[in-house]
Amino acid sequence: MMANIYRALLREIEAEKFQVLHQRISLTPLRKLWIAMRTNWRGR
Repeated sequence: MMANIYRALLREIEAEKFQVLHQRISLTPLRKLWIAMRTNWRGR
């Protein structure tokens, strides 16, 4: 579950051209919940 959340966060960082020193990049709690639920449904 956490691996999928971290993977989504890394995709967001990549989409923002790795500007992690200039802005905070995060996932919303709702998106984290969605990823966790989707992971649980898929059995991974």
